[in-house]
Amino acid sequence: NPDTLAPEEEAKILLVADNDLHHACEKFAEVVAQTACPDKCYSTGNGLKSATVGEPVTVTVHHVDQQGKDTAKPALTAELVRSRDATRAECQVRRVGKSKYELQYQPATRGEHQLHIRINGKNIKGSPYTVTVMPSPQSLGKPVRSIGNLQGPWGIATNGRGHIVVAERNGHCVLVFTPEGQKIRSFGSNGASHGQFKYPRGVVVDKDDNIIVMDGDNHRIQKFTSEGKFLMAVGTSGSGPLQFNRPTGASICNTSDKIYIADHGNHRIQILNMDFTFSS
Repeated sequence: NPDTLAPEEEAKILLVADNDLHHACEKFAEVVAQTACPDKCYSTGNGLKSATVGEPVTVTVHHVDQQGKDTAKPALTAELVRSRDATRAECQVRRVGKSKYELQYQPATRGEHQLHIRINGKNIKGSPYTVTVMPSPQSLGKPVRSIGNLQGPWGIATNGRGHIVVAERNGHCVLVFTPEGQKIRSFGSNGASHGQFKYPRGVVVDKDDNIIVMDGDNHRIQKFTSEGKFLMAVGTSGSGPLQFNRPTGASICNTSDKIYIADHGNHRIQILNMDFTFSS
């Protein structure tokens, strides 16, 4: 019974048939050793957790048997797989010692990846590893494009069509651009009437693509359609509900249909419903 052998390493039993009964008895059971035990083998190195696009990363693999002892050369394979779309990066493997291998990979895409390390076709301890691949530092801080000739741009938002909405503080207006930076329209002028602004600051876009502007020095909030048509306004100078002291920024929670206003001069946040009524 092979169970009584209590092997100390992963192995296969090969039964050999032979017409010579005496010879067959001598070779009744032949052990074919697979000395490295995947469950005991392990890896070390920073490349098990993080990497950078375009930069080579090295991981060390330690292969041992059931008793944790050094082993002979195993069949080691590795691959880096991008979680989102299964894109694969090649891994180079080389032996660096009696019980050590080094594998090197150079990711081409950023995001979450899975690093699979296998010995004899089985995952080693901890594999697959989750590796976060960051963009190359050389690619950071380089603008895709720029939109110039603005007069003190303060707030910025985008709508459902990808249009860029900018509150131009010193120009007392709101500008709308295509995703490529081409100007579509502008609306507003210096003043206190509906549709006019006095140093507008923050701007947000709701789920219907309406534009909500923090009309800073007029101490109010104004709402417009995506084409710039005036819809409503709320607020006067003061510290009571629905009064403001230079509102500067806002954020919309679409799940609760609330708008959160940074009431700068009053040192508070006011929470409004989408119809500009006060949310108690």
